Amino acid sequence: MSDPIILQIDQHIATATFNRPDNLNAFDETMGKAFQKVCKEIDKNREIRVVVLTGAGRAFSSGGNLDMIESRTRKKEATNKKELKMFYRIFLGVRNIRVPVIAAVNGPAVGAGFCLALACDLRYASTEAKMGANFAKIGLAPGMGGTYLVTRLIGPTRAAEALLLAENLSAQRAFDMGLLNGIHEPDQLMPHVRGVAKVIAENGPIPVAMIKKGIQKALQGTLEQMFDYDSTCQAKTFATEDIKEGIRAIREKRSPVFKGT
Repeated sequence: MSDPIILQIDQHIATATFNRPDNLNAFDETMGKAFQKVCKEIDKNREIRVVVLTGAGRAFSSGGNLDMIESRTRKKEATNKKELKMFYRIFLGVRNIRVPVIAAVNGPAVGAGFCLALACDLRYASTEAKMGANFAKIGLAPGMGGTYLVTRLIGPTRAAEALLLAENLSAQRAFDMGLLNGIHEPDQLMPHVRGVAKVIAENGPIPVAMIKKGIQKALQGTLEQMFDYDSTCQAKTFATEDIKEGIRAIREKRSPVFKGT
């Protein structure tokens, strides 16, 4: 059997592809272990400056594997709670990767797959993609941090619409609601995402990592707390070689070449 996730690295850009197209890249324990391993590999590789996350075949991910979901109806509540929290942490570990992660939503991103896409730092989708938190449609409460992620991104009014109606959204509707950064024709999705990734990879890797963390902190922090975070980060970057290279590049009217030092 082929690897559940394919990891490819091209210069400073890593592309992680869910590779179970026969079941629409549904999540199960095997996929979870593979995803955890890939996240660790990415974090250890200091050459990687940005990650693209997508799916093989016609789906990003159809969410939780139905057999796995059904098996949980035979487990005790306490067991399910413990195991589900571990499952969430594995996939939402994408938020803890030090570099930005871009979701290239090439097809359906439903349930847990929808939540994972929302956990990424940027999201671009094919015009043919469908997205949605369909948990309530099968009698299931939202999981994978869905309530948190949807509410933080689009506010309580629209979150209530998305979660309570539990309908699949067209890419255009998801974009209009503020869940996506952009939508593109299927054959233009990956070229656009790779272009975005290239721009990010050419920026200073140290401040880029700080920005990712700072945006997450800003959701909870006060302005004063963010003053402290920003001043700490700026002070650290003033001590790097990259800031000197950035200043030289401006003066010499050229593009900077950052080394992450």
